[in-house]
Amino acid sequence: YGLKYRPPHLTSAVIVVISSTTSITSDAVTPFFGLRNLDRLNIALIVASMLVAIRWPFETLLLAYAVLGPLHYMTEISWLHDRNYFLPRRRDAWPLIAGGLALILAVIAVANADKGALHRTIENGALFVLFGFALIMIATSSWSKRLLALAVSIPACLLFANGIGFADSLAGYIPTVIHVYVFTGLFMLLGWLRRPGRDSAGALAAYVICPLLCWLAPLAWSATASGWAERAFIGTLAGINDLILGDAGYAIDRAQSVEHPISILVTRLLALAYLYHYLNWFSKVEVIGWARISPKRGAIILALWICAVALYFQNYLLGFTV
Repeated sequence: YGLKYRPPHLTSAVIVVISSTTSITSDAVTPFFGLRNLDRLNIALIVASMLVAIRWPFETLLLAYAVLGPLHYMTEISWLHDRNYFLPRRRDAWPLIAGGLALILAVIAVANADKGALHRTIENGALFVLFGFALIMIATSSWSKRLLALAVSIPACLLFANGIGFADSLAGYIPTVIHVYVFTGLFMLLGWLRRPGRDSAGALAAYVICPLLCWLAPLAWSATASGWAERAFIGTLAGINDLILGDAGYAIDRAQSVEHPISILVTRLLALAYLYHYLNWFSKVEVIGWARISPKRGAIILALWICAVALYFQNYLLGFTV
């Protein structure tokens, strides 16, 4: 359950809510690749992600998360910062940051405690309020209207979290599956609707078909998880499998998550989704604007990324926790 509110996912998911008001599949990518070439590149990236996800599902997921994930979030934050987080004023982001950090610290403080129904309702409701408040901040620049909407959304989100049976699962899917697969797919769909074409349609089709092929490929095509991957996965990202398999009606002991056939298939899908989510972002070099990042900010991003990756390779659980 604690994985549902994994700090990097929580904050990045809030960032994605803010950035989802605009498409990153826009004309900004045209000068470097051209839209047609970018679509073809994304088809190749999807297929490549599928192949490595089928062959090495656990290693692919773990390495993508540890190596590409931190750089993705840091460059995305840099990109959003230059665009004022799509808010009327850049300083308007501080309430969201403060709210996100408060929720993260609160969850960490009671991560190992037994969570009753009320506790889970409050945690889920707080997450929904944070997402709703991000949309409110974008919709209006008037603080009186923002505070009024916030006052209405708090009880509404708590009632939703308490009264809807799937609210607990939704709170887990928002910063994981919805973030890395659904939002990416929506951006690709928006790009195709804005500029219909054979290549953009092909990229969207590949995005739908490749997960199906991941699921249908024989289990014998997947290598047995290495000892390192097994230990790292069980202690960290296996929580996503627990959530998905639990909702599907499978009761699998986490220690068996690297051996159970259904768990392997789910991990293939997650490996494909996470790896391509990151590669899709890095393929948009004009959007990231490497050349426009100041040397100081670039040095900070590089230093933080190296430290994050080093932590993961020193102790995956430590890197995951930090």
